[in-house]
Amino acid sequence: MCICVGVKVRAVRRDRYKLRVTTWGSGGAPHAIVLPGLSADSRALAPQIRMLRSQVATVHVIDLPRMALPPSLMPADASFPQLADQVAHVADELGIRRAVVVGHSLGGGVALHLALRRPEFVDGLVLIAPAALGRSLHWIYKLYCLPLIGRALLYPRSSGQRGFVRRFLIGSLRREDHAFVDMLVRHGNKARERALSSRAIVWANQPSLWRRLLMLVTPGGEQAAFAVGDRLRELSDVPTLVLWGNEDRVICAGDAVRCRDFHERAETHVARGVGNMLRLEAPAWTNGHIERFVASLRPALREAA
Repeated sequence: MCICVGVKVRAVRRDRYKLRVTTWGSGGAPHAIVLPGLSADSRALAPQIRMLRSQVATVHVIDLPRMALPPSLMPADASFPQLADQVAHVADELGIRRAVVVGHSLGGGVALHLALRRPEFVDGLVLIAPAALGRSLHWIYKLYCLPLIGRALLYPRSSGQRGFVRRFLIGSLRREDHAFVDMLVRHGNKARERALSSRAIVWANQPSLWRRLLMLVTPGGEQAAFAVGDRLRELSDVPTLVLWGNEDRVICAGDAVRCRDFHERAETHVARGVGNMLRLEAPAWTNGHIERFVASLRPALREAA
């Protein structure tokens, strides 16, 4: 364990894997658990982590295997329910009985599966452009499923990365903010170290073979293997906040409608001119909604403490 300036960084073992946990705060309840997206770490949610530290006693960021620590995930261990079980194991090891769970993209999908498997654990769900709500993903996801092409795409190089960030990851609001784009590129350069785990997650959660063949000629269905579907109704008693950018080219913001269809108590908000990097593109907007949502949970959080 490494401790510096009030931050604890530790490795929690689950079978053959190690998950890095970065913790701020007293270590007591109420807790918040933050789950970054695919091939991301705490930097991707830094504004939200800073805000949460003022709202709850303890904030934990859980990095999946090889997003921080080796060994890399194997496809046999990388389905969404298995990833949710890994997060639950970390919580048990740390003695966390209940928490507000915040997840972006992949992390949002893992949070959804965690809530379905252990609804009593979740004081509240904050889902930022989450996977597992709808059916479609960006068309490039199909290429990730092809061995040689997917390997190349999941080992991004700095050359050409700037164009990818501007075209696919961010919206019109920040597209011409060169300092912002350069910062995202710098943070993304280390993604090649996480490529094996990223590829394992992609391959483990592919749709069936016939669906993959159908996807070659018709759009949609990339999330068919891990979308929660109408099981979202099972979370009707879990307070849920869903935030999205209307220019998200990775996961369609239209998926937020499913929350209204299957989870009547879910609160949804969509920011204009913003893409998949919502939590960094519009941090004040994102944090404002999360701060108000967490404040609404305080009676339950005080009871948990």
